[in-house]
Amino acid sequence: MEAAASADTTVTIMLIPSVAILDLAQSTSNSITDPGNAGAIPVTASGAVQIVTAGAETRTLAAPSFIGQILEICMKTDGGDGVITCATTVNQTGNNTITLNDAGDCVTLIAKQNGANLRWSVLANDGATLSTV
Repeated sequence: MEAAASADTTVTIMLIPSVAILDLAQSTSNSITDPGNAGAIPVTASGAVQIVTAGAETRTLAAPSFIGQILEICMKTDGGDGVITCATTVNQTGNNTITLNDAGDCVTLIAKQNGANLRWSVLANDGATLSTV
């Protein structure tokens, strides 16, 4: 849908069906247990993991299990930075590391096909720092 804002400006509006929003909500309603420092975040299902740190801690994230898999990773309790090293890149820039610095930082990832492989792609980012290791 497009709407004319003035004689030479076009504003494009993307309508998202409510079914897509419902699917996203259902995908992240599965609670995934935080594996703790140096642990691997499970990737067997879509869901949400609430990270709790007691100091500077790390986690790892394997490649996704299936196309469309959604994983929400948020820092629930900030005792220090939570650094998550991913087995795949998470964006076109080639970043493979997610750092949650503060309580409330959150990143939502979706699995997509990249050639013959599955990889994570950032769907939403609220405060997380992305970098490359």
